[in-house]
Amino acid sequence: MSFKKLPIVLLLCTVTFFYSVTGRVAVYQTKKTTVKNKITNSIAGNSIVLEFLSEEKNAVLYCSNSYTTTLLEGNYSNNILTFKIPKHIREKSGVLDWKLIVDKKILLEDNIVISPSEKKTIIESYAGPPSIIAGGKDFSMLVVIPTDAYDNPIKNNTKISMHHQFLNTIEKDTVFTDYLIGWKNIFSYDSSGRMLINAICNNVSSKEITTEVFPSNATDFKISASRVHEYADGNQITTFSTSVIKDVYGNMVSDGTHVNFIIKKRDTTFLKTSGNTINGIATAKMIHPNVSEEWNVYAYITGIAESNSILLNFKKLFHEFKVGFTKNNREIKVGPLKSFMNQLVPDGFITTCTLQKGDSIIEIKKELTINGVTKFYLQKDFYESGTYSLRIETGGNRQFFKQLVIKD
Repeated sequence: MSFKKLPIVLLLCTVTFFYSVTGRVAVYQTKKTTVKNKITNSIAGNSIVLEFLSEEKNAVLYCSNSYTTTLLEGNYSNNILTFKIPKHIREKSGVLDWKLIVDKKILLEDNIVISPSEKKTIIESYAGPPSIIAGGKDFSMLVVIPTDAYDNPIKNNTKISMHHQFLNTIEKDTVFTDYLIGWKNIFSYDSSGRMLINAICNNVSSKEITTEVFPSNATDFKISASRVHEYADGNQITTFSTSVIKDVYGNMVSDGTHVNFIIKKRDTTFLKTSGNTINGIATAKMIHPNVSEEWNVYAYITGIAESNSILLNFKKLFHEFKVGFTKNNREIKVGPLKSFMNQLVPDGFITTCTLQKGDSIIEIKKELTINGVTKFYLQKDFYESGTYSLRIETGGNRQFFKQLVIKD
């Protein structure tokens, strides 16, 4: 060999050696990792085991779904790296993303679509509001949430049968789930009553839900009055009653509907009483006046309905009474007062005594009858001796006593 060719031979040998060395190094650094069992779909609750053919003993599996994110350590044996997906991850439907990682580098990645289980369906159902108004405009919404045994929403477009019963009517409707729920508006009927609602999905029935259909707003009504007599005795009771109050659809209004009764007196002052409906009828009471009176009575349900008006007249209980003076005119006895059948007036009948000196009213005393008699006493400490004017009023009758001399 010529020494002139030696550099060329050495150069070729160097290149060949470098190539073979770099080739061996590249193969060693890129250890081949493949998926042994490719899983793309699963059912919630089913076991999921991922296996990889790999020489990377220290690789970990990164798992992520809509509920959690975690790192799993595998089991390495005979160049097979095995990972068991935990129960709390494989029981949730949706997309499970995984990545095989070693030294912060991703070797492989993919995802598994987990579908809801079809072994068992659980139904949650809600209906509201719990009470609606008759007439077909108000409604209660039934919302059904069917899930599998692991609380995953079942597949979209799953059929749900919805039933409702009202009086003699039973109706069935079909809806389909759409992103977790199925729902329907159930409108009221013209009649009032109780509506029962339920839903069925995958042959599993929901609980029974009750919705009350209440009467609509009341319409105008009539009133009447009853009393044992027409005398102003301040003792007996006049009872006011409404007709059966109904809504526009003929339903009796709900028990407890509040009705106000207004009494306009002859002097344009007002009295008020009230009552609540039972079986559509409201009643209220008012004690008789103790003087002759005329009542103009009407009733209303605030902002909704009102009644006709009725006129009641009350007669005087008596037309005259006796007044007696004793103890230097300091003790005044009124009565005995007699009623319309010549009986004594009821205890508690009001008598008024107005005491005046000159043009000034000193005092107005009011006392109640006992056994038909009322007594007033003008004490020395308050009323000095002198001349007074006196007015006694009872039952709408008056007696005047001028120049009444009171002594010690």
